[in-house]
Amino acid sequence: MENTNVSAKTTGPKDIFLELWVMGSLYLSASFVIALLFQYINYFFVDPANPYSFSIETVRWMVAILVAVLPTHAFALRLREKDYLANPEKREHKFRKLLVYLTLFAAVIACVVDLATLVYYFLNGELSIRFLLKVLSVAIVAGGIFWYYLADLKRDAFQLPQIAKIARWTAIIVATIIIIGAFFISGSPFRANMEKLDARRINDLNSIQSQIVYYWQKKGTIPASLNELTDSISGYSAPTDPETGMAYEYKDIGNLSFELCATFSAVSPKDQANRYPSEIGPIGKENLSWQHEAGRICFTRNIDPALYAPNSQTSVKPGLVQ
Repeated sequence: MENTNVSAKTTGPKDIFLELWVMGSLYLSASFVIALLFQYINYFFVDPANPYSFSIETVRWMVAILVAVLPTHAFALRLREKDYLANPEKREHKFRKLLVYLTLFAAVIACVVDLATLVYYFLNGELSIRFLLKVLSVAIVAGGIFWYYLADLKRDAFQLPQIAKIARWTAIIVATIIIIGAFFISGSPFRANMEKLDARRINDLNSIQSQIVYYWQKKGTIPASLNELTDSISGYSAPTDPETGMAYEYKDIGNLSFELCATFSAVSPKDQANRYPSEIGPIGKENLSWQHEAGRICFTRNIDPALYAPNSQTSVKPGLVQ
């Protein structure tokens, strides 16, 4: 006869919640660990066809989620193990077995898709160290989960085997190392603040540059100073440095060329080095973006009169270019 007391304990809301949280947090953690490993690979092995595959913001979000989820997974897992020791019958409950088999199914599907992807790209001759490392990352994480829970189903002892303890602690240590390492490629909070200030400076310089081009198109000349860009009707005035409040440096260097200078707090982030293309480029194709180092950096721009002709004419008269 079935022990109704044990059944009631096994199917209690607390037990259902813990089982769901253990598996749900496992799926979430595994997914974000794999995604974070992909970002590591994109960082160290840049894809020429997609240089923006690495994203600092993505890394920071993944770290934030893992820091929030992983400890709760470990805590819930520990509670379940203590509960199993106190009530061994709970390990055999149908709901737990269902979740374990679903986990095994998901891990097998991930491994099969991973293998199929490897074979497909191998047949297409498009293998690279970057791709192989991503395939290996999925195989290790999904394969490790499959091995752990398959062994868990087969074990008869109520006490967690030594090899399972070693595997669990290894996974925790590796995940911790991955998270800590992400701080080195994404930067500290102080660096993040400096990058935000620099992004504001780049937006300001882009705005000033656009206004200079507009000024040229309307008046056929470029301003002698940034004060000439002030327009009481549109409300535009040249922005200032967000940290110091000082005006940005501007210099008319002749022949429709000018310089814009700013003092930056840090070097351009690796994932944003070329994400701020300049609308205009100088002769010789220099400074085609707002890429910068730390410190005072000047950007030379040259207005092409054929591309940015004044609105009042279709072609620029020679006398307008000095």
